[in-house]
Amino acid sequence: MKYVLSYTDPENHFIDFSLTVNGFSLDQIIVQLPAWRPGRYELGNFAKNIKDFEVNDMDGHPISFNKLTKDKWCIQANGKDFIITYQYYAAELNAGSTYLDENQLYVNPVNCFLFLPEFPETEIEITLDVPKSYQVYSAIGNQNSHHLKATNYHELFDSPFIASPSVKHKKISVKDVQFYFCFQGEVKLNWEKLIVDFATFIEYQIDLFGGFPHQTYHFLFQITTHNAYHGVEHHDSTVILLGPSYDVFERLYTELLGVSSHELYHVWNVKGIRPIDMVPYDYTRENYTKLGYVTEGVTTYMGDRILFESNVFDQTQYFKELSNLLKRHFHNDGRLHYSVSESSWDTWLDGYTSGIPGRKVSIYVEGALIALICDAEIRDHTKGSKTLHDVMRVLHDSSKKVNSYDASTYKDALESVSGTDFTNLFDALVYGVQDFSPYLQRAFSVFGWKYSAVESENKLWLYGFKTQLKNNEVHVISVLENSSAFESGLLENDHILSVNGVKVNQNLDKWLSYFHRSTIELSIFRNQKLKTITLLAPNNHQFCNYKIEKI
Repeated sequence: MKYVLSYTDPENHFIDFSLTVNGFSLDQIIVQLPAWRPGRYELGNFAKNIKDFEVNDMDGHPISFNKLTKDKWCIQANGKDFIITYQYYAAELNAGSTYLDENQLYVNPVNCFLFLPEFPETEIEITLDVPKSYQVYSAIGNQNSHHLKATNYHELFDSPFIASPSVKHKKISVKDVQFYFCFQGEVKLNWEKLIVDFATFIEYQIDLFGGFPHQTYHFLFQITTHNAYHGVEHHDSTVILLGPSYDVFERLYTELLGVSSHELYHVWNVKGIRPIDMVPYDYTRENYTKLGYVTEGVTTYMGDRILFESNVFDQTQYFKELSNLLKRHFHNDGRLHYSVSESSWDTWLDGYTSGIPGRKVSIYVEGALIALICDAEIRDHTKGSKTLHDVMRVLHDSSKKVNSYDASTYKDALESVSGTDFTNLFDALVYGVQDFSPYLQRAFSVFGWKYSAVESENKLWLYGFKTQLKNNEVHVISVLENSSAFESGLLENDHILSVNGVKVNQNLDKWLSYFHRSTIELSIFRNQKLKTITLLAPNNHQFCNYKIEKI
């Protein structure tokens, strides 16, 4: 399979694809566009970005084909070689997308490359018809060449690339592995600071697993001028989106370190140590798993924990990240209704949208807190001689590119390393919806810490609701169950017009504070009707902040 990628007007965001398929001599052949991309456990529907799909023989004569599903075609080849052409609309820039403009051609192949599901080991060659000044940054490319080659479609789909004349880049060696740092977009780099911090946590992670599975690794950064935060893992590279530019090495530097450590840890956990449900990846349909608390939860915990253990994060920085996890956990009523294992399964349904009120939890947040609790249990029962790191080493097999596990395997590894039974903990927190509080308090005490809920200065939080300003209108986006706002009848999506007759927009909190000891009446707009709600006084169900300190 040979691809040529080109374009005529980059500002229109259309990439021209030409795929030559030869040497199969089949009457019919199936071509497929992936239904999803690893790292985002939901259907991508990438075929919606394709237009002008055509098939011709090598002499330019049309070959008939029919579409079997939304992203699968049957080509009536009749033994001939053929060329498929199509255009792909690449107008969305994130860490897992494909994007074209006048500054770069950025491609995540799993979005836009066809593959032959019946021939998984077919080699793929790619030629990029881009300006000579463009250099290419990818795990399967050469910076000075516009030609890429993947041994099969699994390698192709795991190898994003950036072609651009403006990437700022450096290379360092850590433990005899070459790490490339490639920044696309407007950014003023502090290379000295970056390299010191990255080299520290990279070396720490490699030492944890006793080696690195690749000779090279690419950090591909897309830096935006607007607010952005996103990362996607690949076997020997990652794409990280972050912005705005002026904050990347200031306010957002902690986030830069956190997401980078997280994505690097995925080299082992997810890419190398993978749920058996996803071995191998099936790109034609959903790949259901209940193990999101390991794939993303353990990775979220380890990403920050490693920064703390390697002294890249100080205690204040690490406590801030733990505090954010506690806040996201306790602010989500989904923890009362749906387990993290079931939420993992349902990422394919609504895992990346807010969903209906109080339905589900985040595999990242709940999984990270469960990982912290498990780590504390191991340390406590082994008097500090073993940790969760030892469990992940048990699951890792350096002789294999991918080592699979299931729920029993992971639980058995926890019990083998710690010497204690995790059944009750799993029943309560992984498969159940019990209160995390006693488990968290015990875990924090093992580490010599404690946490406490702190009443917020935000008056909305005291009443148990949150709002968002949309088109200069105040809309309710969350109401905590059993809070005063909940008991008063306030609902998500209510549009708040006034407090005690005073119109509000950006000053709702100020007016709630002003009328705090008075009767408060909210005028709201709901279902095209005006209503008045009397807001009850705050009770014990509030959105709180969380303070962590040493015992």
